[in-house]
Amino acid sequence: MERQDQPLDLGETELPAGEERQARREHDADAPRTFDERNDIPERAAHRARLLPEEEAAGSADPEAQAREVLRDSDLRTELPESAPDTFIERRSSDETAT
Repeated sequence: MERQDQPLDLGETELPAGEERQARREHDADAPRTFDERNDIPERAAHRARLLPEEEAAGSADPEAQAREVLRDSDLRTELPESAPDTFIERRSSDETAT
């Protein structure tokens, strides 16, 4: 099984097991190809794999695979915030400032 065929990792969630199974089904976490197609991951990863000069200097063994994983993780955390219970998402309007 290729890495891209493995179920997506939600990390540790605070969801009860039944709710986590339902969330995995609803968000295609166990069907990464479906998740990727729905979120246009292949095209976005191909575009994102074009490294910036500072990224080229650091190097990457597989920029497209790296981009795919970053995009998947970002999309999954956006769709299913419970997949990152230790991540605090602050929402502010543009006229609000941090204190």
